Amino acid sequence: MSIFDFSVILYNYSIMLLKMKRRWILFLVLALVAFSGCTDTNTAPAADTPVIKPTPVPIATQAFPVREPSTVYVEIKGTTFIPLELNITNGTTVRWTNLDSVRYVLDVSGSQSPPLNKRDTWNFTFNKTGTYEYNSSSHPSMKHGRIVIE
Repeated sequence: MSIFDFSVILYNYSIMLLKMKRRWILFLVLALVAFSGCTDTNTAPAADTPVIKPTPVPIATQAFPVREPSTVYVEIKGTTFIPLELNITNGTTVRWTNLDSVRYVLDVSGSQSPPLNKRDTWNFTFNKTGTYEYNSSSHPSMKHGRIVIE
């Protein structure tokens, strides 16, 4: 037997293995497809199984909302007050927070804040009903904000 004969035998054997491998893969795919339809996807309970339904819990509703003094927040961002207008209750505190890298000084109802650098805050409590405008004295072209106290 020559090397040529040996290489032919080896070649034929490898082709036979490839065909067998393909046949096994084909068989496995066909078996998977055939058995995939054999599962029960019906999730309905059996006729003799009792169905348990939870009892709804009533949600308490409030007839009239009660507005209480609290703290509300105004951000200074992009040379803008956010929100620009507020409607609040007497006794509410407004906290301004500077989110810009520029320094601001606020004028509110005759009171002036200290210089507010980035992330600094300043609080002002409104104790009289009325409409108040506020602005930044360090940025006079900035749009003024408005707070209505009820």
